[in-house]
Amino acid sequence: MKIVLKDSLIALFFILLVANTGIFVSGMYLGDDINRFDGEIKKLTRENTLLEKEVYHAESLQYAASLSAKLNFTKQSQPVYFENLKYALNR
Repeated sequence: MKIVLKDSLIALFFILLVANTGIFVSGMYLGDDINRFDGEIKKLTRENTLLEKEVYHAESLQYAASLSAKLNFTKQSQPVYFENLKYALNR
């Protein structure tokens, strides 16, 4: 009886040792994946910041004014007011 108990405890210890080693190795791989994903997140954050700055620059009025001057759109149009009813009555 003691031999069976001793052999089963040795087998259980060996199984637990193998399982612990497997969990440790998989944890190391997961740690590497986390570091890789963290690096990608940092890279995407930097890229996102640069793209936001480009969008803010493209949406700015100063950029629109410089682009309109570059394309010779410097003439300002006169607004049409509908206070005079000849436009609404088609006269």
